[in-house]
Amino acid sequence: MNTSTVGTNLRKIRTLSKLSLKDVADDLGIQKGTLGNIERFDKSPSLDMLFKLANYFCISVDYLLGRTDDPQYEKYIQPAEEAFFNHPATSKDLIDKYKQDKATHPIQLAPSFLRDCETIRDEHSQK
Repeated sequence: MNTSTVGTNLRKIRTLSKLSLKDVADDLGIQKGTLGNIERFDKSPSLDMLFKLANYFCISVDYLLGRTDDPQYEKYIQPAEEAFFNHPATSKDLIDKYKQDKATHPIQLAPSFLRDCETIRDEHSQK
């Protein structure tokens, strides 16, 4: 595994998503320093960490590893949108806001949209 490629691609996708190291680390339940070490090429991520990062940012592991330049958002967005639009906890206002945001920032929106969907799903399942 090329540590510099993973670190570079991770920083790129995190920056595009407008998230800080702390935001991502807190969401994943890891130390900010661990994530920083990966981005600075000081540490290779474990296979488990690669999967967590790929799932979190809605990208392929191949993108993180540098095997493709395409993060493949489109592959994941359609099923997530269907689940979001059909979820009983999703309001019309939330759908309208999503559609407006997507029209303005389609790629930057994907990771945050999917995290919001997971939060709604988790909150609904706890009721």
